Amino acid sequence: MSSDEESPPPKKAPAPKKKTTSAIKSDGLDEASVELLEANKRDRDRMEEEIQELRARAEKRKKQRDIEEKRMAAERAAEDERRKAVEEEKRKKKEEDEQNTIKERARKLAEFEKLKNPGKPNFVISKKNEDGSEVEEEVKESKKSKEQLDAEKKAILSQRIMKLDIAGFDSGKLTEKAKELLKMIYKLEGEKYDLEKRFKTQQSDLMELAEKARQANKVGVDIIQTKFAGAPAKIEMFSKYERQKDKREYGERKDRFAGPQFVPPVDKIKPTKFIQWDEEGMPLYSQSQAEQAAQ
Repeated sequence: MSSDEESPPPKKAPAPKKKTTSAIKSDGLDEASVELLEANKRDRDRMEEEIQELRARAEKRKKQRDIEEKRMAAERAAEDERRKAVEEEKRKKKEEDEQNTIKERARKLAEFEKLKNPGKPNFVISKKNEDGSEVEEEVKESKKSKEQLDAEKKAILSQRIMKLDIAGFDSGKLTEKAKELLKMIYKLEGEKYDLEKRFKTQQSDLMELAEKARQANKVGVDIIQTKFAGAPAKIEMFSKYERQKDKREYGERKDRFAGPQFVPPVDKIKPTKFIQWDEEGMPLYSQSQAEQAAQ
């Protein structure tokens, strides 16, 4: 080739392309490191999903808790209203009972005052004059005032309460006075005991009469007890509260106690009277034939 011919300029070699960050980072790493990075990325994604799920659950629980708190608040409010209503009802009932008690006490006091201060009699007494004409005169009862009643009360107390006048008494007189007072105390205590005993006896008699009246109203009047004061009451062979009644006859129940006698037999006393029962169930006594013949 001649020197006159010009040779073409030499071409520049293409510049090497810049590698990306991932390519740069991945360059020089072995396969285990790459797998580790991918596993870490998967773990981060999974943890992110779990966090999102936990947040959603927390939000859901918060909403449920708000709803539950509102429901409980409503229940508490309803319970408070119910309790207040019950308390108000109790208060009204208590006030009504107090008012009724006051009215009942006032009524009893009015009745007591009416009995204490009776009114005028509602009748008149007719009297005849000398000429024979009748004159009606209204009967007026003596109505005592409170001062008169107090005066009578003081007079009665002054009579019953003995005055203790020991002025100028020496030791001997004081001893005699003490013995006299002691005897009086014994006497009063004896009278008190007798009155209490009589009161208890009267109470027991009243209770017995009331029980007899109740029994008479319940089962009727016993003819035998009416005619014979000393006759005992009927004996119940079994309680009326038992579930199963005793179905045996009187003879069967009586034969139950019949058995061998472990004592020497004694001679029987011959009967002198016979008992017969009439239609009303009353006993009739009749003499035996031997007694009639002896008479």
